[in-house]
Amino acid sequence: MSGLILEGIVLYSADLNRAKSFYRDLLGLPLLLDEDHIIHFDAGSVRLAIHRCPPGEGRQTPEGFVVFAVDDLPAVYEDLRRRGAEFLGPPANRPYGRVAYLHDPEGHEIGFVEEPRKGSDGYRRVAPLVDRYERTAAKLAA
Repeated sequence: MSGLILEGIVLYSADLNRAKSFYRDLLGLPLLLDEDHIIHFDAGSVRLAIHRCPPGEGRQTPEGFVVFAVDDLPAVYEDLRRRGAEFLGPPANRPYGRVAYLHDPEGHEIGFVEEPRKGSDGYRRVAPLVDRYERTAAKLAA
């Protein structure tokens, strides 16, 4: 099957007001829709939806994580820290780029990655991923 496009990601929250404050006010994602049981954000290449957990149905510790691509990780890290974000550690270099992680109010892990620059060893290792990110970013900017 071809032509599939990932349109959105759905996470659950027991407290949508707290989730809205985190994603809109702290991370700066534009709010697209705010209803009683769900909120939607524009996360660039996908829509991020936060559904209210059904009453009495708590969720276990979330598995997996959401990753946002950034152009300047140290600047994003410092800006978010000034605004109250508590990261799990400082930015770290990995073979696939520089990364930093934090948790949202429900415990979902949120990652930030700065792709390796062209010409670096890291870029040569993950060039198809970086090229895809650049193509996506260019389409969104158009």
